[in-house]
This record gives sequence, C-alpha cells and structure tokens, in this order.
Amino acid sequence: MLIIFLVLFFDPTLTFPALAVMMALLSVAHVLNFVSTESLLPRNIPAEELPKALSMVQGVDQVTQVLGPTLAAIIAVYGGINTILVVAGGIFAISAINYLFLKSCQVSVGDKLSFKSLIDSNKQGVKVLWKNKVLLHLCGLTWVVNLIYGSALVVSAAVVLKEFSLPERYFGILQSSAAIATIVVFLFVPRFVRRFGLSALGTVSFCSMILAGTIMTASMYYVLYLVGYMLLMAFDGVFSVYLRSVRSQIIPKEHLGKTTGLIGLINMSSVPASGIAVTLLASYFRPLEIIGMILIFAFILGIVLIILGRRGFGYKSWLPPVIITE
Repeated sequence: MLIIFLVLFFDPTLTFPALAVMMALLSVAHVLNFVSTESLLPRNIPAEELPKALSMVQGVDQVTQVLGPTLAAIIAVYGGINTILVVAGGIFAISAINYLFLKSCQVSVGDKLSFKSLIDSNKQGVKVLWKNKVLLHLCGLTWVVNLIYGSALVVSAAVVLKEFSLPERYFGILQSSAAIATIVVFLFVPRFVRRFGLSALGTVSFCSMILAGTIMTASMYYVLYLVGYMLLMAFDGVFSVYLRSVRSQIIPKEHLGKTTGLIGLINMSSVPASGIAVTLLASYFRPLEIIGMILIFAFILGIVLIILGRRGFGYKSWLPPVIITE
C-alpha cells in the first residue's frame, strides 16, 4: 500500500491500474489469511470450543466487511484515496504485528517450497475431498448461500438510490444496521450450538437467509428492505460458522491447509458468478426483481442439494452433521 500511495502521490493519472494491481495482491493476501485461519484454529482449539471461536472470527469478518466501506466513504469525504491508503496501510501493519505475537502449535514442514511440493499438496487436498465427499456437498451449499449474499451486496446500492430514491446516507445506514445485527446474532451462536447442535444452526441460518431474501424482494418500503438486509447479512455469517465448524472436524488436521485452499477456490468462485448474473440481468429487470430471481434459483438449488445430500450420505438431519470417513 505504501508503494501504491507513492505512485498515486507522484502520478495521479495511474489511479486505475495502480488500484487494480493492489486489489489483485490484496485478494491473494485474503486467500492466504483465510487458509491460515482455517488451519490454525482447529489445531489450537478443542473441538467443543471451536463453534464459539469460529463465531467470534466470523463475527469480526462480517462486521469489518460491512463497516469497511462505510469507514472508507467517510475518510474519502475529507482526505481522498491517498488518505484511505494511509489508514488502511496502518491497519494492516497493526494486524501484521499482532500475528508476530500469536502462540500456536508447531506444524512440521517436511518439504521445501517448490513446484513439485505445490502439486503434491493439491493432489493430497483432492484426495481428502474425494474421500470425504460431504465436503463437496458443503461447497455446493456455500455456492447457494453466496449467490444470495453476493447479489444482495451488488444490488443494494441501486435499490436504495434508484428503487427508493433515497440519499446515499441511507445506504450507509443499511450497512451499519447490518453490522449491529450481525454482532447481536453472533452473541447467541455458541449457546444455540450447545443446545441444538451444528446441523440445527445450519438449517436455521439457511432458512433465515431465504426468508430475508423474500422480505427484500417483496419490500415496498426502505424500512422493510432494511430488515431483510440485516437478517441476510447476519445469518450469512451464522451459516459460515456452521460450514467452518463442520468442515474443520471432517478434514484431518495434518491436511487442513492443503484441503482448505481448494475449498476456498471452489467457494470464492461463486462470488464473481453472482456478480455476472446481476450484470446479465440488469439490462432487463429492476434491482428487486433481480434479487427475487436469484433467490428463487438459489432456493430450488438448495432444496435439491439437501435432498441429494440426505439420500447420498444418509444423515437424518436437514444439513450434514459432523461426518468423518474412517
């Protein structure tokens, strides 16, 4: 970020290519951070405490995803892009320093990093996925959820500004309210898991997201859309806690990093897919209609996956509990 700041400081005409390069690098860093977090937590936290830890991590993720753009918008009003880069660089620096003081169980590394070791690691990850096919089933469910979540993120600004003809500050209220709702909901996740189990957590959050999408689609007023958006953002995070908790207990600890990287690749490809879907539909339908169409498609796909999953893997609950292949 310091390099990008200096580039823009001396040559503002390079704004777009410089920011594009920075976004690409940050995307790589985000994936690496995701894989490392998914690998470190199960190694250092007992299985019974994992849902609580993951709910805290996911809560922070959700809140920062919502508050980040709001903070950037506020900074941009007073300082512009360069100020945003300085503040963001400072935040990343603090995070990096924090990582230096983390205590973790040592992981033995047998081979040095090479092209062959990368190929072997990915082969091992594929073997784990193939042996535990329920992980692929969970990836399918993640795709369904991300289609709804991604379309809501892409379309919501247009809904607020065009559908309801409201000033930009109402979009900020939408984001801030979603962050507050996420924090409140995550306070109850550990207790819910202890009482009803992980599968129930996934089922409730999945159904809540469908309900939230329905509310958003049928909204005639901003307040109603606000309620639906808050529920959607909050329970998307809850569903991620379910996915991450089940996944971490299925994947062998020695192969967590290898397998999680492949799972992240599969899951994250759903985000641009939702963006492409919105782009293709935007020329023909209103923003609320687009959300409704994607919601119907996601709902049908989700039901099909649930039915196939119960028949294929033999679990009695609506969504997979912890299933470990011996």
